[in-house]
Amino acid sequence: MPNLSKHEQSAKLRDELSGVSAFILVDYTGMTVAEASDLRNKFRDAKCTYRVYKNSVVHYAIQGTKHETASGLLKGMTGIAFSPEDPGAAARVARDFAKDAKGFKVKGGVVDGLALDTAGVSRLADMPGPRELKAQLLSLFNTPATSFVRVLNAGPQSFLYLLNARKEKLAEAS
Repeated sequence: MPNLSKHEQSAKLRDELSGVSAFILVDYTGMTVAEASDLRNKFRDAKCTYRVYKNSVVHYAIQGTKHETASGLLKGMTGIAFSPEDPGAAARVARDFAKDAKGFKVKGGVVDGLALDTAGVSRLADMPGPRELKAQLLSLFNTPATSFVRVLNAGPQSFLYLLNARKEKLAEAS
């Protein structure tokens, strides 16, 4: 019966991971219960999924998928975190949490089949999220319109400056 449960867990995890482009693996050895609860809450607040599985369950879940490159990271205690909406959200939470928690460390991760080490996960965490990317895109769309309005406004504005300068010069002459 436990084998059936592992297979069911692997199948469920495989389905969940098929819809994500990135996930991270963490080592939670030595964490206190309070720290583990705090970590789960932070992942939940960031709309991330965080679960602890046996390495064999994760191994069978990623076997034959684009995430198979993470197999080398499946040693020791392993937690897996991912977000279907923002590939870097789990990495940001884990990086920030690792600064304060002594028993927690980031093992690595996977982005579209590319294995990441700890430094790679940190770079993933530095990437802007969907909201930031949308804001940057909108600002790029807005820039040409703003520049165009400034160019259209420059002629009349310069003419107005010329008239004011002429008025002041005539006022000084009188």
